[in-house]
Amino acid sequence: MTRVPQLCLRPETVMPSEKACGPEPSGFGMRAKALFCGMRIIPCRAVTLKEKNMRKLSDKTGTEVSENVTRDEFPVSVRKADAGAEFGIHELDGVSLEVPVFDKSCQYLAKPASDYVFNTGLLRNLLSFLGKSSGDALYLYGPSGCGKTSMVIQAAAVLKWPTVSLTVNGRFELADLIGHPTIVKNELVFVHGALARAMKYGYVLILNEIDLADAAELSGLNDVLEGRNLVVIQNNGEVIKPHPSFRLVVTANTCGRGSRGTYHGTQLLNAAFLDRFRFIGCDYMSSEEELKLLKKVVPDADEGLLSGMVKVASEIRKSHLDPVPNHVYMSVPMSTRALVRWAKLTAEYSYESDPADAALVHAFTGRLSEEERAYVTRLKFDIMTGDTVNP
Repeated sequence: MTRVPQLCLRPETVMPSEKACGPEPSGFGMRAKALFCGMRIIPCRAVTLKEKNMRKLSDKTGTEVSENVTRDEFPVSVRKADAGAEFGIHELDGVSLEVPVFDKSCQYLAKPASDYVFNTGLLRNLLSFLGKSSGDALYLYGPSGCGKTSMVIQAAAVLKWPTVSLTVNGRFELADLIGHPTIVKNELVFVHGALARAMKYGYVLILNEIDLADAAELSGLNDVLEGRNLVVIQNNGEVIKPHPSFRLVVTANTCGRGSRGTYHGTQLLNAAFLDRFRFIGCDYMSSEEELKLLKKVVPDADEGLLSGMVKVASEIRKSHLDPVPNHVYMSVPMSTRALVRWAKLTAEYSYESDPADAALVHAFTGRLSEEERAYVTRLKFDIMTGDTVNP
């Protein structure tokens, strides 16, 4: 958090009510509002880095509030990581990369999930980017629930590389990522946003659902994507140089071309914006990988049951991606996320006469049309009982 030097509100100064000074003029900022309301503004003195990190403020309740509310920190060194040894995947033997070393107390260090299963091919491509971005950002695209975001977070967790993950939407504004001024104990201070902090300290920044954002607003990231400095106009033109360990990853269900079908609300993104990315297409795991995942998630479940679940998910995806004439078309595929949910709920619904059937409704079919729901129910019955699948 950086102190804004121009404005400082004295403790005795009380913001006049709207009734006292009238409605705030349109387009006025904090300085204009203060002047408009007759508030006296004086310069703040410079604050040293030691003061920023050590000084404590007490609020009205007596609770201590650290001035450095984001508690960011720089990496202490750089190390060379052996991917094969770090991830325990022999296919990655010989793959190495340099990664930053942060203090283990860093709040942005994710904890590796013991039941996570990596797609080795996708992981190899991701590690190539993390090790050497060559001035690119990374664009991961693929169907919902196939593990785009989780792969980045879990890979960074294994490497002990801090990550900041945000989801954008149709009302996204670039200022949300850069930061904003706010009042702390009657003093106006500037709190850096996720982009500014990730750039400055060398974190991995993940922006999810990037194709839901307005293309014109995203163009404000072009300089950052080129590796240039971030100029924070709102903080007196502060210049933030990108840390060598800074990485920017975005995820989406489309590759920036929009969608008229399953993924409503996605936008057609600007070609100049997309030209600054390295693209990696993601897909659902293979049947073998998904079965391995389910065994880790619900280790006490019957393997035959889990195998049947994987087959059901696979058939549903085929009906969505490659529909056959006279067969039911599935408007929604069963994602890996939904498959894992089905397995977990089945284990929890042991009190039901048919736990897998009851869990399937809550995990997936509850949102489908009547025709699709009947098809999935019959599909599940045929596969679980060994009958021929017949839509």
